Amino acid sequence: MATGQTPAAPTSVKPRQAPVVVPTNKVNVALPFSKITVEEPSRELAELAILVAELAAIIETTTADPDAAQLRMRAQALAARIR
Repeated sequence: MATGQTPAAPTSVKPRQAPVVVPTNKVNVALPFSKITVEEPSRELAELAILVAELAAIIETTTADPDAAQLRMRAQALAARIR
């Protein structure tokens, strides 16, 4: 380069751009809500819950287990919910 000359301006170079990836897959999820049925507990299940509550009451009166009272109360609450 000669003295007194200004350096040449760099030529404009376009930066390379990364390719843009756009997903084109779509997934539809269908849940079978029309197939769900809600039923009342059967009579046999209610009778079984009452039987368990009665047995828990017998266990409470015949044993000295401190957890027997809690077991009886839980069984009675379950039987009351099912009725």
